[in-house]
Amino acid sequence: MPSDLAGLAALLYAAVPGYLYLVRYERHRLRERPSAAREIAELFSVGAFATLAAAASVLTLAEYVPGLATLDGTLSGAAYARSHAGHLIRSGLLVLVLSTLACVALGELRGRRDGAGSWSTAPGTVWTELLRPQRGEADPRVCVLMDDDTQVHGSGHMVSDERDTYYRDVALHHPISIRRPGEAHPQPSDADFIIIPGAHIRLIEITVVPVHRSARN
Repeated sequence: MPSDLAGLAALLYAAVPGYLYLVRYERHRLRERPSAAREIAELFSVGAFATLAAAASVLTLAEYVPGLATLDGTLSGAAYARSHAGHLIRSGLLVLVLSTLACVALGELRGRRDGAGSWSTAPGTVWTELLRPQRGEADPRVCVLMDDDTQVHGSGHMVSDERDTYYRDVALHHPISIRRPGEAHPQPSDADFIIIPGAHIRLIEITVVPVHRSARN
């Protein structure tokens, strides 16, 4: 039973920080979906490293701060655990908090750094990046060609961050116009927003709109 609890604790201490690291990183940067084995290995390796670093910091801190479990006490075995259970619990919680904060910060910093570049190596993200207006630009003008030859014109509003482009929907906002198959010209739509499922998108044309030109219009 104790070995099972130790294994569960080790799993928790590696998985939670590692998972939050991946969440914060992918919040800023879409990337190629890795294999399950690769993603699990990355999650646990980052989480385990952060936890070990946090544990070393807490054990060092315990030499100067009362109420935390020391290295000598921790290695002494069950007798210390029974007499200093509060010390162990406080130290364990502090290790988890520190490792989690470290992983969140690392994921945030790495995501911002990797997402700041203009080049992306992750497949399917080219038009996703282009739909996001850069500094000095208004929402881009977008023309979406659907698989039934319908054309939808509007201003870029939002794109979902699904890794699979099949599920990566595009939302456009007013002014919106639609040219259906067989029609010569697009017809204005009264809709404020329109959502186009990624599964039905064949082609996307994006026109950058500078802020000063948008203001004049």
